[in-house]
Amino acid sequence: MLRIYGAAKSRALRVLWMVGELGIAYDHKDWLPRSPETRSPEFHALNPNYRVPVIDDDGFVLYESMAINLYLARKHRSPLYPSDPKQEALCWQWSIWEIDRLDRQLV
Repeated sequence: MLRIYGAAKSRALRVLWMVGELGIAYDHKDWLPRSPETRSPEFHALNPNYRVPVIDDDGFVLYESMAINLYLARKHRSPLYPSDPKQEALCWQWSIWEIDRLDRQLV
């Protein structure tokens, strides 16, 4: 079972939106950034940066919302993740651009 750590009032919203688009089941730990839960040794073992979102997908732990979304889209063979290498490169291009340019301005 996929477990998502992070509140919708954080970048975890991206991941929650993605699982909604994919229609997959998940367990949600609605933890805000810098909450006591994210300061625990157990959470530190999941993400040494102490940040949300984090996923645990049947033992595969991944953090950073964009990496999580690209992983989920590819794993579930969603049209949101292109199969053509050129289209995949464009997907990465715009994803990295969003992280570097757009997201920084919004936050």
